[in-house]
Formats: sequence, structure tokens, C-alpha cells
Amino acid sequence: MRVASVAFTNYDADPRVRRMSEALVDRGDSVTAITLTQEGKPARRTVSGVEVIGIDIPQYRGSSIRAYLAQYLRFLAAASWRLTRLHLAKRFDVVHVNNMPDFLVFSALPAKLLGAKVILDLHDPMPELYAAKFDSGLEHPLVRGVIAVERASVGFADKAISVQQVHIDTFVSHGNRRGKFVEVQNAADTALFPEGAAAHRPDDGIVRVVYHGTMAPRLGLDTLIRAADDLRHRHPNLRVLLIGDGDDSDRLETLIAERDLGDIVDFRRGFIPVNDLLPHLQTCDIGVVPAGEDPFTSTMLPSKLLEYVTLGIPTACADLPAVRRYFDDDQLALFPPGDVEALTRVLDQMIDDPEGRRDQAKRAMRFLEQHGWEQERQRYVDLIDDLARA
Repeated sequence: MRVASVAFTNYDADPRVRRMSEALVDRGDSVTAITLTQEGKPARRTVSGVEVIGIDIPQYRGSSIRAYLAQYLRFLAAASWRLTRLHLAKRFDVVHVNNMPDFLVFSALPAKLLGAKVILDLHDPMPELYAAKFDSGLEHPLVRGVIAVERASVGFADKAISVQQVHIDTFVSHGNRRGKFVEVQNAADTALFPEGAAAHRPDDGIVRVVYHGTMAPRLGLDTLIRAADDLRHRHPNLRVLLIGDGDDSDRLETLIAERDLGDIVDFRRGFIPVNDLLPHLQTCDIGVVPAGEDPFTSTMLPSKLLEYVTLGIPTACADLPAVRRYFDDDQLALFPPGDVEALTRVLDQMIDDPEGRRDQAKRAMRFLEQHGWEQERQRYVDLIDDLARA
């Protein structure tokens, strides 16, 4: 098969785009990924057998909707031009387009007219994201416009992928046809996150708590920092590791400084390539997913949660509907979203009970029996084959 992947992302740091592309390469397919150019890397390179072609557009981080739209449209035009030229030379069987934005799928219009099948991979629901940004419901005029774009994008694609069932329910509630969707979970690639790799970390007297990924206000990192402030006197052996970047990074750095937490909280600002994350994570004792609750986060099943579960890291997680859909009470330490006192109590108990948290991590790994990477990879490969034969 000849497959193109299009994504407005940093290829090295995007685990979903990488593992799906590399799953096809592993079985002998030819994959070309059109993404953002990464600073310090050539615009055209090969990563684990995937030909990665970068488009040099700076990735905006801020609150201006107009600025986001402008960069999305620039990438759409550049990706469409590059994809069309590549398709004329290679004749892709399938073009796999990743949101955000949803309308990026139309970069595949010329390729589709020339015979390629098109997948739209909806990592996240954009209407709920904008409803959260505007603190509004789905009736906000702009949000209604985003829903209309989503429906047009899903309608254009031959098939749509969603990362979990709550998202599919959400897309269907927007007016999309349920039969258009295939679920392919954000399961951790066990080549990068080996099952149980953190389960037997030697006890050195330090309890390390970790969060990695995007730093955005909706994701509740201030809740974790405030909980660490409450816990440090009872647990002087506590250390918190934050890895990532985003719109909320400056505020979080200020909060850490204001509370004089520099000796407790290690904020490693910047995204680490996904294939370099393991050494940072497997030394940690507790993972935390401290999301707040809004129209967007209430639909999330965070990929970092699945990475912690796969590695065998016991996890404290915000009690969100999508998390409840896949995990039982005895598999995660759940707490109300945004509740500092509740997170403090949960972490206090986990720190005091190392054997209990290890047992919890073992129970959480039951999730992998149905949604481990081997199963999810096969669903994706089967979809590619079915589309190419259609």
C-alpha cells in the first residue's frame, strides 16, 4: 500500500500520528507524512521508515481564533499543493488526514478525485473545544459553524476514525452518521511504552508524580501544583515532574514561583519526542491526569492516561465520563475535576500506600486486554486494507 498522512502537528512528538504511520511501515507499506517542519530538523527526512515532509508554518499558541484560522488555512493550502504533487508521482491508495482542524481533510480533494480513498481521523471534537473556549453551549453561532464544518468534513471522507466511543456518540449528536465511524483507540505503542516497564521501580525513598503533554488551562495543571503545595509538608519526599508546553505554561511557571515550589516541582518545558519519553516516565511512581470539566474535557479519554496504564504507573485521574466508560473504580484513583482538596486526599493516600497503588496499577492493565496496541493496530490496518480494496 501507498499511504499519505496529513497532520498539523510536530511529527516527532505526536504519538498517534507516529504509531499509525509506523504500523503500516512495519508491515511493508510506503508511508509519507506531511506535517509541520520541526525546528532544527530538515524539511524532508525519514523517521523509522516514514518519509516525513515538513511545511514551514510557525505553530501559533494563544487565544486568537483569527490567528488559529489563518495558520490552519495556510497549512491547508500548502498541504493540498504538496499532497497533490506527491499523489501524481506516487498514486496513494489511501490518504489519512488528522484533525485539528476538521477541514484539513479537503487537502485530499485532488487526490480523491484521482482515485485515492480518504480517512478523516478525528482526534478531538472541535465544537466542544470551541464551546469550552467561549464558555458557551453548542448554540453559539461560531460553534454551530464549527459543527457544520465537521459534518461536511466527515461527509467528504470515505471513513472517519474516532479514538473512543464517547467521541463517536458526540459526533453522532452533531448530525453525523454512526456507520461512518471506526473506533481506533489511542493505545500506547508497546514498542515505545513496554507493558509494565514502570511496575518494579526500586524504592529510593522519593515519590515521583508525573504529568506530561499539553499545558492548557482546561487540563487543570494548577490543581496538581496546588495539591503539591498542600502535600509537601506531610511528604517532604514528594517530587512532581511536569513535561510539556502550551498556552498555560507561563501561568504555571508563575504559580510554581509564587508558591516557592521550585524544589518540589520540576517543570521541563518543551515537548520531548515520543520515542524519548520512556526514561522520563518509568522512574515515576504516580501519574496524574488533572483535567478540569467543560464541554471538551468531559469527552476526553487522555492518551497520557493510557500510557501510564500500559507502563504500570498507578494513576490519579479526574472523574470524567469517557474515563468512566472504560475504567472501573478499582483501576484508577478518581477525583472530581478541578477539586484541589480531593486530589490532595487521593495523592496523600497513594503516597502512604505503595503496595495498594501497585495493586491498582495491575488492575488498570485489564484495559489492555481489549484495547492494547496490538488490537488497535489490527483495527487500523484492516481499515486501510478494506478501503484500498473498495
